[in-house]
Amino acid sequence: MTDISEFSIVTYERKPGCWRAAITPKARASDMTGSDQVRSMVTPDDCASEPEAQLAAQKFIRKL
Repeated sequence: MTDISEFSIVTYERKPGCWRAAITPKARASDMTGSDQVRSMVTPDDCASEPEAQLAAQKFIRKL
């Protein structure tokens, strides 16, 4: 299980009523030098509200 505090979560409204969250690891720039590294992820499904998108992101991180 991955620690949620190691990630930054930004929610956004993709279109009216469709919320998602972008998840970015909180790593130092020196840790992110390779071109094949994941920079960020987006929750795969739309949510009806911002809090739901935040919760979906947290669940997504726990599965990593």
